[in-house]
Amino acid sequence: MKLLIALLTLLYSSPALCQEALLPVRIMATPKPAAERFAGTDAFGWDYVIADNEFRKQKDGRVLKYKNVALGDIFRVDLQNPLQIVLFYKKFNTLVLLDNQMNATNLINFNDISEPLLAEAVGLASQNRLWVYDLNTQQTGLFDTAKNTFRTLTPPNNGGITWYQNDYNYFYWTDNNGNLFVLNLFGKINTLGTLPPFDAAQLISNDVLLLQKDNVLYQYQLSTQKSTPVTIIEKTFGAFYYKDGILSIFTNSEIIQYKISLPR
Repeated sequence: MKLLIALLTLLYSSPALCQEALLPVRIMATPKPAAERFAGTDAFGWDYVIADNEFRKQKDGRVLKYKNVALGDIFRVDLQNPLQIVLFYKKFNTLVLLDNQMNATNLINFNDISEPLLAEAVGLASQNRLWVYDLNTQQTGLFDTAKNTFRTLTPPNNGGITWYQNDYNYFYWTDNNGNLFVLNLFGKINTLGTLPPFDAAQLISNDVLLLQKDNVLYQYQLSTQKSTPVTIIEKTFGAFYYKDGILSIFTNSEIIQYKISLPR
């Protein structure tokens, strides 16, 4: 009995053990074919991957697919709305919208509109609109998918775009110097800070990002410019994705999910 009490006292009083309890909790590992490229997950438990240039939505052995061989490689996927998924085929300057059954509901070739665009960055915005960065003019604006018209919101951006992320109301990007900016629907631009070098990134809030660099995952806080490693078991991984408290890690052989709490 005395030994049990001593162990419990150690468990609740030791700083090392308390710190360990705050680490991410591994909740699931799913085997996968090595050739898959991870795109993300949704709130309904579906995983989204790209294999053989085919976009796949899979869960519990069920797989839904979309493939368009005429458009080349899928450059980027926007999953913020599982009912309106965006596939960007950059080489062919084309975008495809999918419904939740992986049926194409719209195909937009930016070469074929009345005032052609050379899309470098594309993402879903609100009210049937898309964020588009046009490389020809170096301007970012909103593309109306119903009218096939583009309205610029920014002056020419001479700093380029090295990374971007978007939601319905905001478009975020970094320039060649690592400066992070945010643009709203009304054309207002704010500077959020400067990021250290990274291989991949995901913005969690206006102050917190997850950064991947050399197979290490960091939590980076813009206001303090502080990087904190996120402790996970995997020593090498190809991609990560965070949503609703679940951190998904994509390795050569499986998708591992952790329960993790990040500051907003």
